[in-house]
Amino acid sequence: MKRGTLIALGAFAVLLVLVLATREPQVSVGVRKLELPKLDKAQVTALELTGARSATLRKEGEGWTVADPGKPDVKYPADDSQVSAVLDALSQVKNPDFVTERAEKLAEYELDDAKGLKLKVLQGSAPAVELVLGKAARNGGVYVRKAGSNEVFAQPGWLDGAVRKDVKGWRKRRLVTLELDKVSQLILRSKEGESVTLKAGANSDEWSLAEGTPTPEGFRFSASVAQQLAQQLTGLYAQDFLEGEAAADAATGLGEAHDTLEAQLEDGKKVVLHLGRQPDSKDGASPVAARVDGDPQVYQLSPYVASQLRKRLVDFRDLGLFRFEPQKVTKLKLQAGGKPVVVTKEGETWKLTEPAKLPAGFEFDASQVDLQLAWLRGLRATRVVEGAVTEGQAGLASPAALVEVTVQGEPVQTLKLGREVPGAASGTKDLYARTTLDGLTYAVGDGVRARLAQGVDLFKRRTPPPGLAGAGQLQGLESLPPDVRKQLESQLRTIQ
Repeated sequence: MKRGTLIALGAFAVLLVLVLATREPQVSVGVRKLELPKLDKAQVTALELTGARSATLRKEGEGWTVADPGKPDVKYPADDSQVSAVLDALSQVKNPDFVTERAEKLAEYELDDAKGLKLKVLQGSAPAVELVLGKAARNGGVYVRKAGSNEVFAQPGWLDGAVRKDVKGWRKRRLVTLELDKVSQLILRSKEGESVTLKAGANSDEWSLAEGTPTPEGFRFSASVAQQLAQQLTGLYAQDFLEGEAAADAATGLGEAHDTLEAQLEDGKKVVLHLGRQPDSKDGASPVAARVDGDPQVYQLSPYVASQLRKRLVDFRDLGLFRFEPQKVTKLKLQAGGKPVVVTKEGETWKLTEPAKLPAGFEFDASQVDLQLAWLRGLRATRVVEGAVTEGQAGLASPAALVEVTVQGEPVQTLKLGREVPGAASGTKDLYARTTLDGLTYAVGDGVRARLAQGVDLFKRRTPPPGLAGAGQLQGLESLPPDVRKQLESQLRTIQ
């Protein structure tokens, strides 16, 4: 290389080092910035939306209310979390991308007076934060400008989604504010006059019926159903709201005999939820009216949610078919249309003891035993079959499927599946079933028999799905040089 070229390159390198050493961390000359007043969440007293959406939110006491600016005297409780989300989103408005300052472009970005969404945040004596929000920006956010300015910026994030709501969108939809662990009992009163009281225990699985509650013969109470009910109540949200004539007692059914759910708290307070008419089968999609004592608002619940709150005593029946601790099981026998399959625990290891002759290529996987035990432990009947049914009528003398679970120090638990139960819902098939937990006859979905019919294959080692690494291998090693791949596989084997 020529001497002159080397000198020139050296001089350029020196100049580059000087520039890098003396430049500012961020060049700000000529860069357009969106300058907003400092936002203090603790001092915010109101949010005013005008233009594309209209709503006025004001802090009153510890909570927020929302009203239509045209009807300021008609206020509704607002969802505090939504207000907090707006303020959090505003705090993230920092150095958005500058787009343009041409006033004639405001309409294109929907930031003009005709289409812009104006947001004003009042914070006591401090300056208000005022922004105009336009259409969605290409960066996944929204185009914004400061009120009174034509400078357009593209702000990423969730600000637009947090703000762009009408009055109904801001309203509080949570019906009750309860802490689950503070509920001491639930009282369900049906429109037919039935009353059921559930007592909370120290733990979630210790719910019980109030002492003296009359129950059908063979009834087993399900604490988990009671816990689910308490969880549904404490996390209950409305689908919508009813106003005017639609909210009248005559229209909702709340003026006649109706179902109620009362939660009593440890401090003696109580919350009572009233449920209106449940839609008939012809109109199963219609919402259900609901009201809470002390709250004048009438809410709408989906039919499904309302049905989950309308419990009767029979709904708290434990339909579980087994009751055991998996770690105490020492033997499991399954049979459905073929030879019995038996697995036995020897020490801490499961062994497949029947059938003696296994299919060609079969490889037993002891971990599958734990999976099948977990499935059986969670197995539930669909319902109790009413009326007297003999073993012969149910087909249980020669069962279509049989399960025996041997538990250390306890009697063997048995489940038998028999013939099809008549009267199942369209498209379903139930089988008669009996368990040694009680003397009742149950209906169980035919899918249980179909699963048991897999026999020994229930305990077969599964082939890893394509693309997943096998034992002792790492995915993608095939793309490495052979010597490198060998070294990695060797290291992997040493740490297994």
